[in-house]
Amino acid sequence: MRLLRKWLRRPGPVVPLCVAGFLLLGPGSAVPSSAPAAGRLVLEVRETGGLARGGYPAHALLKLPKPVPPETKFRLLQAGKPVVAQFRPDGKGATARWWLDFQTEMGPYEKRRYTVEFGDGVPAGPERDKGHKLTQTKKAFVIANAPYITWAVPRDLKGFLRSVDFRPLEFLRPDSPGLFLRDRKGRRHPFSGTARVVREGAMAVALRFEKVEREAGLRKVRSAAGLTFPLPVSWVEVDWEIDDPLDQVAAVGLQLHLDLDKPSAAAPTLVDFGAASMVYTSLRPGQEAELNAGPLAASKGSAGHPWKILRGDRGRLTPFALGPKQTSTPRVEGWAHVMDRKKCLALAIGGFARDAHDRIGATADGTVTVVREYAPAKNRGRKRLRAWLHFVFFPPQFSAGASPQQMQSPLEVRVLE
Repeated sequence: MRLLRKWLRRPGPVVPLCVAGFLLLGPGSAVPSSAPAAGRLVLEVRETGGLARGGYPAHALLKLPKPVPPETKFRLLQAGKPVVAQFRPDGKGATARWWLDFQTEMGPYEKRRYTVEFGDGVPAGPERDKGHKLTQTKKAFVIANAPYITWAVPRDLKGFLRSVDFRPLEFLRPDSPGLFLRDRKGRRHPFSGTARVVREGAMAVALRFEKVEREAGLRKVRSAAGLTFPLPVSWVEVDWEIDDPLDQVAAVGLQLHLDLDKPSAAAPTLVDFGAASMVYTSLRPGQEAELNAGPLAASKGSAGHPWKILRGDRGRLTPFALGPKQTSTPRVEGWAHVMDRKKCLALAIGGFARDAHDRIGATADGTVTVVREYAPAKNRGRKRLRAWLHFVFFPPQFSAGASPQQMQSPLEVRVLE
């Protein structure tokens, strides 16, 4: 614990913690002032997962009473004291929408109040002077927190992530398929999109990739994938929203090729799954395992079991663990650790198996696949895949300093009336 606390105080993302705040809009009330844009918002931050948070990132998209110019000064206060925070406009020119990023300490189910002050006469609040730096090249967005970690994201998001260089290790092979859509005829369509920088600064970098599909089987499908990289963590939050008015999308997914050590009988690839409880296993060469659950479970041979974990040689999987039969559908956590003896991907899926059939699969050679399948007509219109991907050192219970459940219950930030 002493070493862990020492790591938490380091400026870089050595401890890959697991939380991001909800992105919420809310009304604010301006304090009477002669300054044209002077105002004040009161925020409430809530811990909803029953898990203590230490130095955890939170973010919110604030809606001010009226637009203010980009040069407007902001500060965040807690109990009257300035808090290190990052304020960025959502777009160019004067706007009422501003991104707030900060870190906080929270006990289980704790609530805290913060105050945002902005406008003429408000002293600018403190910001981090070290942290993330965004660099754009012809082929990639590079997010670096030197000398600790560097992310490389293709400019069109094709392949999702090209590299995660978390010194001294590279965590990915460069040939990952990335995000994909599957139409109702079973055809798979890789996702790529037009990029824009949503916000950037030492405390957080966020990118957004948008696309209108034009291929047969997906016409009129519009989607946007947001990637957020906050401090002090070594993870990326993915929030992919799909507008599918004709219900042409049968499934959405993500596939990555981890750069794990070659497995052997003596040193197999290790996998933990978060079902109703943790189930762990190991994969020898040629083997794979998957967790799946959801409304389509009965049609996929689960014989009434609300969730199942399969394991075996590729193409010949057999039941390894089954959820108990019951009339009500239990909550399935929906996370996984996939690891060798040096590195680990800690993956968590938001809303796992709530409104769709979800699957997390892993192979011994490090291929990780997430698939969310939709029954015809049930999810017409809006579809969404939200995931958190931590790249941490083995064992994750020591290096991460947090659990996957914390990723799935982000801190909530709302503006009080």
